Amino acid sequence: MMSTEKDSMLRVRLTQRQSDELDAIIDELQAQMPEASVTTSSIARYALEKYVSDHIAKRDGTKILIEISTADATEEDIKNLYGLLSKLFDETKENYSPMVHYMVGEILEPVMMKMASLMKPKKPGVKAGE
Repeated sequence: MMSTEKDSMLRVRLTQRQSDELDAIIDELQAQMPEASVTTSSIARYALEKYVSDHIAKRDGTKILIEISTADATEEDIKNLYGLLSKLFDETKENYSPMVHYMVGEILEPVMMKMASLMKPKKPGVKAGE
């Protein structure tokens, strides 16, 4: 990948981990869409547009944005939270409008997907399908 001066300027404030992750994102996107010109600056432009859009939506109340760190959560915490969220989601279907149920699903789905991946059994050396 050819790095331009503009691209390297955008990396100045990134940590090494962020820079490595950015490279991984660019590689992944280029593999999926070789026809697209994915660069640090195109990702930065997209991130800035998204940041501004999310900020406007949050301020106007048209979007709810939630960020929760799971860094200090134990596996038991994650399992308990998963159970509570599953129950909450089921209850909204029974007791609330389809719109409320949909919004709860939109809020919980990324959290529950993350939790499902954290709860996968960690068995070294066992391949899927064995």
